[in-house]
Amino acid sequence: TYCDTAFTYLNGNSEKAIGEAVVARYPRESFTIATKTPMFKPITKEEMYERLHTQLARFGTDHIDYYLLHNIGAQRVQYFEESGAWDFVKEIKEKGYVKHIGFSFHDSAEVLDDILTKHPEAEFVQLQINYVDWLSDNVQSKKNYEVCCKHGKPVVVMEPIKGGALVSLPDEAVEVLKAANPNMSLAEWALRYVESLDNVAVVLSGMSTIDQMKENADNMV
Repeated sequence: TYCDTAFTYLNGNSEKAIGEAVVARYPRESFTIATKTPMFKPITKEEMYERLHTQLARFGTDHIDYYLLHNIGAQRVQYFEESGAWDFVKEIKEKGYVKHIGFSFHDSAEVLDDILTKHPEAEFVQLQINYVDWLSDNVQSKKNYEVCCKHGKPVVVMEPIKGGALVSLPDEAVEVLKAANPNMSLAEWALRYVESLDNVAVVLSGMSTIDQMKENADNMV
């Protein structure tokens, strides 16, 4: 019931699709919407409000459940600071436009620790986590996860199957997993890995077929 999208996905058509396929057809309390606002350069509060109202209109709703500052990392950290984006999301939460505020993150654990120290108002963090990236020096899944635990922030997991790569493994890896449990699919191994982490609140998995959707739903039961 957690519908994850962003302002820029499919040039806005992703938010429109959720509006038409979900918001217009089901009771508002039966699902949650998570969307994101990007920052490619510093912008004004007026521009941020204009974007928010565009998103609400696309969805056809008066509020968004989870509102994320999108893809914080590298130089974009400063763009969010210079634009007053943190004060903006606190303000729109107080006004009832959004229920929860957080951010998606791609950078080092040191940068994440600094952000959460400066902005304890963030309620959750979306991180790339999977068993390949867990010890990666580049992605730093484990280190970033541990920073969130330190600050008491639940994690929303993205890329648990690494864009589908973990269901297209070398034969040697497949043999190891099948030997351990021949009844588990490669996708299930990947999903259960991130599900096993105590501080994970939601696991996001991209699906392109009904069968994939059913398999993912079964794995989460």
